[in-house]
Amino acid sequence: MRQTINTLVKARLKANGPGTAIGIIQRGTLLHNQGYGLASLEWNVPVTPNTVFRIASLTKQFTAMAILILQMQGRLNIEDHLSLHLPACPSAWQEIRLRHLLSHTSGLINVSELAEFQNRAAQHLSLEEVIALFKHIPLLFEPGTDFFYGNSGYHLLGLVIEQVTQMRYEEFIRYAILKPLGMQNSYFQCTTPIIPNRASGYITQDETIVPAPYVSNISTHSSGAMESTLHDLVLWERALHNHTLVDAETQRLMFTPLRLPDGRCVEYGFGWSFSTYRGKSLTCHGGWANGYRTLVARFLEDDLTIIILSNSREFSTERIALELAAQYIDFAPITRQELSREIISLQKIVGHYDMPGSHIEVFEREERILLRKGVKEITLLPVSENVFVPESDHDVTYHFSQERNGAFHSLVITYPLHFAVAKRQSANMIAID
Repeated sequence: MRQTINTLVKARLKANGPGTAIGIIQRGTLLHNQGYGLASLEWNVPVTPNTVFRIASLTKQFTAMAILILQMQGRLNIEDHLSLHLPACPSAWQEIRLRHLLSHTSGLINVSELAEFQNRAAQHLSLEEVIALFKHIPLLFEPGTDFFYGNSGYHLLGLVIEQVTQMRYEEFIRYAILKPLGMQNSYFQCTTPIIPNRASGYITQDETIVPAPYVSNISTHSSGAMESTLHDLVLWERALHNHTLVDAETQRLMFTPLRLPDGRCVEYGFGWSFSTYRGKSLTCHGGWANGYRTLVARFLEDDLTIIILSNSREFSTERIALELAAQYIDFAPITRQELSREIISLQKIVGHYDMPGSHIEVFEREERILLRKGVKEITLLPVSENVFVPESDHDVTYHFSQERNGAFHSLVITYPLHFAVAKRQSANMIAID
């Protein structure tokens, strides 16, 4: 099996290029724990299980766990209004609860998409400075009524942790999580400016690998600033598996999909998303930072966890995770029955949709339903009146919903290991004073 895994991973890497660290755990046993490729192209340093990577949005799992630890200690409750802990917050935020921040249902915009935040990417912004960038921007929707993934809510959770504990966010994470679990090689740059064994991040430009431009890791704080190793994330996975930090009932909150008041189910909990891949349920989360990609995927019925860390922006963590999982799991074949075009009401689906960082157009041409994202066009095949799959990849689904005035206003794109939500462009933001 080890040779098969080595072959699969090496086929995804460029010779003398950036690398990856791969961990595979099943039923509590570490089956694979290996580094591939280079942590530093300049110094020809190989990746090992102890190489440090930016883990980006995997940080959200640790922030969510910190909130649950404080709930178990009786120091807060996820049903608390944000204003209970941050009395000076804007009046528009009065109905936001901690659970809304944890599940991306607060209505806050994503601060990372703001031009002002991006223009200051190389600066070390404090938690308060980051929050100041979005605190006066109207909410996208009433808290608790919809889902919009972003980093703003987790920035606020970091500030709540600081207010409740009277400790810096990073200090509490180390005190309550990292130290008890023995995660000795996990860091925050704001408290450890020089991080040993850290991999350099790389991107590809015009088919040439180059160092990733510098972006401050400090400014992402409680939404994405943590750096860690494969070895330490194996310890984290074991802690989740054994309910080491909180009891099973409390931890279950992290892994429970959210249901909105209108009955829609959002496949997200607290720092984890949910999916079904070829008949198998899984929970997972990825991370992206400039020059780094990360992923933790837990296949529930088979008690299999795959951890992937890479110092290449272009490394396909999801694809390699599925290829590796297929070595241990018998996935069901895809069965899709394309329906007649006659049942499709085109006026309900055609139009422009926006999602964080990109724009989507759905249109008809030469009796084909097409979706354009950037310069890429794909043909959509109907499998129901409002569910479509790409002609070239039936593992992805496009689900149109929230019908109003003869048109769908929401588009949920479900990939094997994550999902994204796009909103029809005509939808207006809710401005709450």
